[in-house]
Amino acid sequence: MNLARRALATSSLALALACSKPASATASKPAPAAFPAGTVLVMNDVPIRADEVEELASEYAMLEPHDTPTQLRRIALSLTIFPRIAAAAIDAGRRAGAQKLAEAYRAELGNGDMPPGPLTGPMENEHTGAFADLGFDFWRMAKDLQPGSWSPVFEAPGCFYVLRVKTRKEGSLPSLTRLTIGTFAFPYLDAATAQADIEAALDRSRLTILDDTWRDAVPAALRYRFHVESP
Repeated sequence: MNLARRALATSSLALALACSKPASATASKPAPAAFPAGTVLVMNDVPIRADEVEELASEYAMLEPHDTPTQLRRIALSLTIFPRIAAAAIDAGRRAGAQKLAEAYRAELGNGDMPPGPLTGPMENEHTGAFADLGFDFWRMAKDLQPGSWSPVFEAPGCFYVLRVKTRKEGSLPSLTRLTIGTFAFPYLDAATAQADIEAALDRSRLTILDDTWRDAVPAALRYRFHVESP
């Protein structure tokens, strides 16, 4: 098992692959016309476009170059997209506040100003390592940044982030490039219960497959867990 595979296998978000007993309620089917062009799946009324899945799949392909396109889609959906959508619905008001604060911080950082802290907001945290140390979300946002550059605001399950690369040492593979990054975190879920809250939200989730050619991109366990329907 290679480095990237071990890191993916040990990710806490891999719990999203677990199969849980479905609730008795059934979800109504959304109207395909209500969603943007390119929508292939709908989770909890949130459209999932093919291009956003493929973008993530292409980044996972840097870590797992021998995986098939279908398997890379499964990884992107299971480890990134499904948990993020589930987390976003837990506390919409708190999430909106965290996003607003993150955007305000990013605007100041873009002007060359370091926002005050810790009383008025988060402090910058430093992390050093390659993919296996940083995790997928930090790695994917930092891998193409040059030292001193700030990322846009991005969302991981339960939290918005802004990061910058401080130093980088290129590796023989993208997963081995060693980075020192500074991050600002804007959580909207409590760290102590976030994983349990996300798992519970996943248990309540419903998925509709609008494009049947994407059915195999959803692992069978998740099709059962999310009560998959086709319009």
